[in-house]
Amino acid sequence: MTTKIMTPQSTTSAPVSEETKALVEQKMADQPDEIKQKMAELVDLIKQRAEAELQEAGVITREAYAKAIGNAKETLGKTQAFFEEQEKSLEQSIQDLTAKTNEKWDAFVADVKQMSDRFDSAVEAAWKSLTESEPKA
Repeated sequence: MTTKIMTPQSTTSAPVSEETKALVEQKMADQPDEIKQKMAELVDLIKQRAEAELQEAGVITREAYAKAIGNAKETLGKTQAFFEEQEKSLEQSIQDLTAKTNEKWDAFVADVKQMSDRFDSAVEAAWKSLTESEPKA
């Protein structure tokens, strides 16, 4: 395994914000100016990198949010379609049940009427038999 030693390629200073300069000056007051400058550059680079990553995370977060909203809408659409289908099925079942109930009721009423008619005929025949006088021979 080999190790690479990184050496600075240029000695030019990168621009540093006043805020960073003040912070480094406060925290490293007893250090030489060159070290303060390099530390300030490093801090600014870290800040820039962090800001870039935050911005990227914001984009990713917006994309994730948009995707989540899209998925939620799709799921809601599927759920709504499912419930509409179930509602139609339930309505059809109720109509079928109502039709069968009406058929059964009509058959029951017809049976009761037929039995009533037979009972009336039997009562009438019995009454006739009781009230008619027997022919005298």
